[in-house]
Amino acid sequence: MPVTSPPPPLRLVFWELTARCNLKCQHCRAEAQDDYAEGELSTEEVLAAADAIRAAGDPIVILTGGEPLVRHDIFTIAEHCVDRFSRVALATNGTQVDAAMARRIADVGIKRVSISLDGAQPAVHDAFRGQLGCHQAAMSGIDALRTANVPLQINTTVTRDNENELPSLLQLALDLKVSAFHLFMLVPVGCGAEISDDKRLTPERFEEVLVWLAHKTQELQGRLQIKATCAPQYYRIIHEMGLKPTAPPPGHGHGGGRPGGHGMNAHTRGCLAGSSVCFISRTGDIQPCGYLPVSAGNIRTRAFEDIWSGSELFQQLRDPTSLKGKCGACGYRVLCQGCRARAYAETGDAFAEEPDCPYNPLESGGPPP
Repeated sequence: MPVTSPPPPLRLVFWELTARCNLKCQHCRAEAQDDYAEGELSTEEVLAAADAIRAAGDPIVILTGGEPLVRHDIFTIAEHCVDRFSRVALATNGTQVDAAMARRIADVGIKRVSISLDGAQPAVHDAFRGQLGCHQAAMSGIDALRTANVPLQINTTVTRDNENELPSLLQLALDLKVSAFHLFMLVPVGCGAEISDDKRLTPERFEEVLVWLAHKTQELQGRLQIKATCAPQYYRIIHEMGLKPTAPPPGHGHGGGRPGGHGMNAHTRGCLAGSSVCFISRTGDIQPCGYLPVSAGNIRTRAFEDIWSGSELFQQLRDPTSLKGKCGACGYRVLCQGCRARAYAETGDAFAEEPDCPYNPLESGGPPP
């Protein structure tokens, strides 16, 4: 498909460095493994890929996994990325972080570390993550990173098992004085596809959680940066509520610091898969996001910039007229776009309607397409 317009700026790259992990989380996108996964990019390939990404722009690069800290070369990779990109972050389960590890993370120049907490109560988190004691280990990792003055973010994935924990988790984030609290709405891929339907929120409950989050975002403005992830309908909801995306607390922007800015706290619109965000798999496949397992090309065989600019898949994802069903008819389609990963997981078609959104544009009287 020929490129008909310049590609949008590349804002975020989520980089899965490995599938290896020490936990067995219920919802894991990466289907984590104990041992080295065949085909993972070597150190040399990762460093070359970082150079290729930099040729396409200066996105925020988030080093993730699996558990990225299990790679023996993680600090070689981190140092190389920090030398090339303005903002490099690390996503970890926190259980591998002690005082020495926290100092290394700080010294290498990581701008923010996100740690997953899926329960304020240890029993809830441990059950979700598949290992007794991992809540205590994650909290110890948080304490070590706070001592090392590394900015922190808490990530929480929502299911019926922990939905009642959300107020407590939010309060915990405030008590810990972290920079950000990101709520991830479950996408049924990887191990998450095996979570039974009775563990997933209904579309109506999904909506209620996002309304609660919108109120809390306004209430806590200036104290904590809050963000809904994998929840593009959040932008419709705040529009209907007459709210606007809020600015992050001063000093927490890392290059943005305003609504719609280009920092870690930027609020722009709903699904950004393939339009300003992409994902690199452990084997070098470039995907629209980590939850949409469709490859636009592989960095081992095609230049990153060429994939970002010229992939037919990315071109389609940047065109709201590609959407089908009620998403295609919705007046919020440009603002929201629906979760393309959930559409794909449900139907095998990335452009089908969002299955977890209860909004019906033909009945709701929203703005015209």
